[in-house]
Amino acid sequence: MHIEKLHIEKLHIEKFPLMNQLWPGICFLISLGCLSYIAWRFMRRQDFKKALLFVIIIAAILRIIGSTDSHLHAWDERYHALVAKNLMQHPLTPTLHEHPVLEFDNDNWVGSNIWVGKPSLPLWIMSGSMAIFGNNLIAVRLPSILLGLLAVWLTFLIGRKLFDERIALLAAYFHAINGLVIELIGGRVSSDHVEVCFIVMVEISIYLIVLNLKPKPSLKLSFFAGVFMGLAFLSKWYPALIVLPVWLSFLLTYGKFNWGVFFKQGALIIAGFSITALPWVLYMLSAFPEEMNAILFNALSAYSETEGGHVAPFYYYFHKVLVIFNELFYLAFGFFIYRLFKTEKRTAYLGLLVWILVPMFIFSMAETKRQTYLLISAPAFFLVVSWFWFYIRDFFLNARYKIINGILLVAMIGLPVRYMIERSKIFGGDQRIAEFYTYSPEKLAILDDKTIVFGTDDYVEIMFHTDVYAAYRKIPTDEKMTDLAAEGFKILILENKQFIPFQPKQ
Repeated sequence: MHIEKLHIEKLHIEKFPLMNQLWPGICFLISLGCLSYIAWRFMRRQDFKKALLFVIIIAAILRIIGSTDSHLHAWDERYHALVAKNLMQHPLTPTLHEHPVLEFDNDNWVGSNIWVGKPSLPLWIMSGSMAIFGNNLIAVRLPSILLGLLAVWLTFLIGRKLFDERIALLAAYFHAINGLVIELIGGRVSSDHVEVCFIVMVEISIYLIVLNLKPKPSLKLSFFAGVFMGLAFLSKWYPALIVLPVWLSFLLTYGKFNWGVFFKQGALIIAGFSITALPWVLYMLSAFPEEMNAILFNALSAYSETEGGHVAPFYYYFHKVLVIFNELFYLAFGFFIYRLFKTEKRTAYLGLLVWILVPMFIFSMAETKRQTYLLISAPAFFLVVSWFWFYIRDFFLNARYKIINGILLVAMIGLPVRYMIERSKIFGGDQRIAEFYTYSPEKLAILDDKTIVFGTDDYVEIMFHTDVYAAYRKIPTDEKMTDLAAEGFKILILENKQFIPFQPKQ
């Protein structure tokens, strides 16, 4: 009898020699520099449409390059891709192990049958892309590339509405070149495509709120702000509610506060949110009550339990801001708060501060911490740094400390560029990939829809890339495998990187 065993996940390290990547990387940087210079020249001429076009081109190049890895990434892209693949067959039933031939635990998000680890909207979008373009990695990542470009444009639109085109354009540029955002879109960091969809839905909702800052606000815009908040909820649950304090902060500082406007807008935002989010939530509660109850009503467990070893001190996010956005951010932030108390037009200042600080404090109180959580506020961070850049340029560049101020301006752009180079790995580096991707075509050809594979750490990759009936990390008892073989399945056990057929005892 085989003893049931769990394997430690084995990864193959693919190396890219520095010399092979040096000159392509240099050429790539020169090209980005030329495009950035052209965008700057158009901005100097006040031709913001053409300048924004070149910023979008820069963003597109970086996102496409960052999405060209020829393998699914270990966390969390491979799980999202497999669930999206299964959704093509049954859009209303999200599954990980499509055919659970072994016992499963739906509370275990890496080994469940019904999978509700993340809401279904981003996975539907990914599934639709695969239905059109095929079951491949381009189709998996294409929606994130397009949504990522939309996010850059939205950052420009929000900045133009709150400040002016110059600040909006530089903020969009910071968004375009941000290293963590590029990694997220390429599926290289946790939450990957789900986080991208969520960020964009939040940003659209906040843009509609900003667009509605006028003496006679549009009730239609308020409703659709709620609709996109609902779509954000269907992308990543409760963090979508950040829209509400941001909306309230804008409302409180725009002109004279009006209770009638407050109740009308609030009611329409909630109505749009409810019409969008509630049908799916109620359906899932009805169809999969245990799984959904665990997700919706045990959310506070993140504040007392650490998920996946993502433990960090309270100040984790306050430090990560300097890494992700700009090492000089707190200098910009201090001046930004100073201006909040010195200007009568406080709408933009308070709104962006709330957009930044509320998620930081809420996430800081949780035991589980991930750097990607900060990206919910990414447009606000980019706008604050961009505002400060022009604040220094307009008021201090010709002052007594001209050289110091000039160095500061260069550093505020150079530091994000350095981070982009580091995270996008344009000069190469090690990539950790599953051993599955080293298998020969002949080896993979035996994995058909009547095959069940046991003993593989790469069970997700096998189920995504092939037509196997099921794949598992653990090896069950001989009796279980004998029963499966009697049902007509071909049983393979991975041993020493070889698929060994299981032979039932006579």
